[in-house]
Amino acid sequence: MSVQPSQQGGTQRSELGALLAGTVRAVVDAQDVLDDHARQLASAYAAAEPGTLALPPLWYAFDAVGIDIDLSTEVVRTVVTPGEAPQTQLLVRTLNPVTAGVFGYSASTGTHVHVTLTPQRVIPTALPSSKEPS
Repeated sequence: MSVQPSQQGGTQRSELGALLAGTVRAVVDAQDVLDDHARQLASAYAAAEPGTLALPPLWYAFDAVGIDIDLSTEVVRTVVTPGEAPQTQLLVRTLNPVTAGVFGYSASTGTHVHVTLTPQRVIPTALPSSKEPS
């Protein structure tokens, strides 16, 4: 089940799991862009005429990415379809400046999320064949 972001109080809110998954996807997408650029440079380097000045490509990688987010949080019970049991979700949103002005920064941010992504340093192996054995 995914919750679509909704507007409330001038800030966008989302389910915490969807926010974390989107954050990880953004880092992975950024690494893919860097990899594609390095592949293009490697192809140009390989295609260069012998004896010409062609520099080998640099390959960049995110080694350790840390993201800290302070969020306002609310617990919401939802019913997906009539007859189903209600589900509890943790909805988060960016800090509402009005709430921070009235209650202070510490009281306005109920959740501090720290996400750290590091490579596993594992050499990838070939993917299993999708063909079924005969």
